Amino acid sequence: MSQIESLSSANQFAESNYKNSSVIKKLALFLTFLFIFSIPWGNAVWDGFTKVIGFGAFGMALLVLVMHGTHKKYNMFHLFITLFGVWLLMSLMWSSDLVKGKPFLFTTLQLLLIPFLVTLILETKEKMMMAYQAYVVGTIIGSLIIVYSFLNGIESDYYQRYGIPNFEVDGLSIMLTLAIPMAAYLASISQNRLRKVMNTIAVPLIVYAVFLTGTRTASIVAIIGIAYWLYTYRKSSPKIKLTFLMLFLMSIVAVFSLVPKESVDRIFSSGKSISSGTLNSRTVIWGASINQWKKSPVIGNGIGSLGYVLSSEHVRYDSAHNTYIHILTENGLIGLILYLFLIISILYYTLQTPLSQKSFLLALLLTILVSQITQHTHFHKETWFALTMLAIHAHAFAKKAKT
Repeated sequence: MSQIESLSSANQFAESNYKNSSVIKKLALFLTFLFIFSIPWGNAVWDGFTKVIGFGAFGMALLVLVMHGTHKKYNMFHLFITLFGVWLLMSLMWSSDLVKGKPFLFTTLQLLLIPFLVTLILETKEKMMMAYQAYVVGTIIGSLIIVYSFLNGIESDYYQRYGIPNFEVDGLSIMLTLAIPMAAYLASISQNRLRKVMNTIAVPLIVYAVFLTGTRTASIVAIIGIAYWLYTYRKSSPKIKLTFLMLFLMSIVAVFSLVPKESVDRIFSSGKSISSGTLNSRTVIWGASINQWKKSPVIGNGIGSLGYVLSSEHVRYDSAHNTYIHILTENGLIGLILYLFLIISILYYTLQTPLSQKSFLLALLLTILVSQITQHTHFHKETWFALTMLAIHAHAFAKKAKT
């Protein structure tokens, strides 16, 4: 074969590799967006639907990693995620309940891979915004499913509370609230009128769906997103402010007139629950969990052990209904400190961003942190998606703030 023919063959081979590589990257991006889009509603198709898409996205991401390598957009957040995962793995060695600990560890480590998938694939600011949009559109679908359930009298496992099949209603409601600041942010930055209108309308729709779930924590947490939504209109013209005010008042009327009385009564019983000091028996669970933590304060009782150790306190729960107490009891001070450090790393980058970004990032972060006071959402894929978006978003815009 001549030298010219050899060079031609090499060029054809390189061109073929480039095309294949481009297809794989596009497919990985598509599957990642599909995974994010399906998080708020996908399991309604069948339980495990979102997980299957997630495995496909991970597989394509792995091919992208092999063919292109990684980039330099990882930060301190990813370091603490790794350390947290390693500590959870180690804690299996002294877990009081290996039967629950092993599958629980496997599921948790899968969730901790989400930050690396999202960061690898969403390497530009434009793709980050598309990811937010995918989640908001998915939440709109989820909200419409909840409204459909209400209109057709399809209750969840709880009386007069409406949800989505294969979703636990309390966790679902928190999942919805994450999209409120996202939708408000996208509406404030979008130059496309259709997307602006869609994201604006999404906020009252999601709030309505939250009320239909009848979840007290979510209704309180939703206030953070609504407050940020109002904040985004602070510099608008009087005409836009008036239009927005009318929309806001109509939303309030719709919530109180179209939501079942039982759901409204349950949500507004939050004050009574707080004043009674029980928080729907959560304080009993928290007290028992703290008692068990004191027996092994540094390393905890091991992953998956909470239900087992609480049984000795005659408390029949396998979760603490509080992320921080749950981590403390199972993974000790070391586990909680590592978790708090990854939150602090997000805050570190967030405080270096411009005000327009900082307000959104803080609103979304606060939504997560407050919800975790009465929920154990560190086991949920939407939480790790949102935390990862906060980390890479803040990191990307913090660089801009420094220049």
